[in-house]
Amino acid sequence: MTNTLRFRLFLSYAVLTAIILLAAGLTLTLAWRGVQDRVIQSRLAASVPLTTRVVRELWRNDVPLKAIASELKRPLQARNARILLVRDGRIVADSAGSDLVGQPFDMPFAPARLRKSSRVPLTGVFTAPDGREYLYAVMSLPPPKGAPPGSSPLHVIQVSPRRFPNIVQEIGHQLLWAALMAVVVGLVFSWFLSRWITRPLTQIAQAADKIAQGDLDFRLQVSGPAEVEHVARQFNHMAEEVRASRQSQQEFIANVSHDLKTPLTIIQGFSQALVEGVTDDPETARRAAKTIHEESLRMGRLVDQLLDLARLESGQVEIRREPLNLKGLAAEALRRFQLKAAEKGVTLSLLGEDVVIEGDRDRLMQVCTNLLDNAVRHTPSGGLVACRVGMAPDDPAMAELVVQDTGPGIPPEEIDRIFDRFYQGDRSRRSGSAGLGLAIVQEIVRMHGGRVEVRSTPDQGATFRVLLRM
Repeated sequence: MTNTLRFRLFLSYAVLTAIILLAAGLTLTLAWRGVQDRVIQSRLAASVPLTTRVVRELWRNDVPLKAIASELKRPLQARNARILLVRDGRIVADSAGSDLVGQPFDMPFAPARLRKSSRVPLTGVFTAPDGREYLYAVMSLPPPKGAPPGSSPLHVIQVSPRRFPNIVQEIGHQLLWAALMAVVVGLVFSWFLSRWITRPLTQIAQAADKIAQGDLDFRLQVSGPAEVEHVARQFNHMAEEVRASRQSQQEFIANVSHDLKTPLTIIQGFSQALVEGVTDDPETARRAAKTIHEESLRMGRLVDQLLDLARLESGQVEIRREPLNLKGLAAEALRRFQLKAAEKGVTLSLLGEDVVIEGDRDRLMQVCTNLLDNAVRHTPSGGLVACRVGMAPDDPAMAELVVQDTGPGIPPEEIDRIFDRFYQGDRSRRSGSAGLGLAIVQEIVRMHGGRVEVRSTPDQGATFRVLLRM
C-alpha cells in the first residue's frame, strides 16, 4: 500500500496541504502583527495631541516634569499607555515610575522633523533597556516664555507596549476549526485526485497483466489527458506488435519445422534403405547417397542462415568498413550466378557506374547474392535479371544497388511483411528457400546505415533497391 503511486501522490498532496496551512498561519501572524502595530500607533497619534496640550499648560505653570508625568499616570493607564518626557535626548520623567528616568531615548528623526512634530505627531518603535519594545507617538514643545536662553525643547512621548499577537488566545478557536476543515477537505480532495491521476496507469498495468497472461486481443480505451491517450495508443500498438510477433513466430516455427522435416524424412528413408540393403544396384545406392548429401547440405544452409540472422540481430557481428567499388562487388556476385542462370535460361545484366562506398565486403556480398538468388529463382526461363549500380537520384549522399527481375512479382498484401524475420510468403513460390534471406539483407543494410526498398507489380516482376551511404 505505502509503495504504490496512489499513496505517494496522496501523501504528497497531504504534505502540500500542511505546508500551505503552515505558510498561511505564519503569514496571518505576521500580517496580524503589522495590523496591530498600525492600530496602536494610530491610537497613540490620535491621543498624544491632547496629552501634549495638558503637559504644555502644566509646564507653563511651572509644575515639575515628574509631577506632570505622575498627574497623567491614571488616565494613561486606562488606555494601556504611559508618557515619557524627554529633554536633550534623555528621559526626564516617566508616568509609570522611575525605571526609565535618566535613560537615553534615541529617536530616528531629523531635528527639522522633530520641530515639526509640535503640529503633526511622529511614530516609531522604542526598545527599553530591559529589551521590551514600545510603540510611541511623539510631539515637541518649545521652551516656555521666560525660560533661560538656549533651553532645550521638551518632547512628549506617549508609548504603549508592543504586544506580539497571541492569535491562539484571540482567534484560536476559529483558526482551529478552519484548520481542521482545511485538512479534511484537503485530504479528501487529495484522495480523489490521486485516484483520478493513477486510474489510467492502473488500467495500463492491468492491461499489461492480461497481455502477459496471453490475452493478446485486449486493447485499452484511448481517453483522458493527451499524455495518457498517447500512452494508451502506444500500448495498443505494442499489443498489435506482440500479437503479430507471436503469430509470426508460430508461422516461423511451422515453416522451419516443415523445411527441416522434409530433408530429414528423405535422409531417413534413403539411409534406412541403404542400411537394410534394399537394393544391390551400385548406381541406385550412389543416387541415394547423393540425395542424402544434398539434403544434409540443405539443412546445413538453413541452420547457418538461422545462426547468421541471430548473430546479426543480437549485434554480435562486427562490421569491418573499407573502401570498395559497389559495381565491382555486384559484378563478382553476378559471375557466381552465371552458371545457375544459364541452366535455368535466365539472362543476367549489369548497368551503371563505379561508385565507392565504405562497408564490409563480405556482408555486402551476402546482400548481393541473397537478392540475386531470389531474383534468379523467381524468374522463369527466358526472363531477365538486371542489376544497376550508381548514385541515388533522390539522395546525392547515397549509392544505390538495384536488382530487378521479370518473375511473378510479390502480392501487395505481402509487400509490408517480406522483410519480417519470421514471415514467409506463399510456400508455392519459395523454390526450396528457407525464407530468411531478405531478413538477413535488411539487417546487414541497417548495420551499414542504409535501407532497403521494394516495388512490385503482380506478373511484372519485383525491384529491390538497396541504399548505402557513400
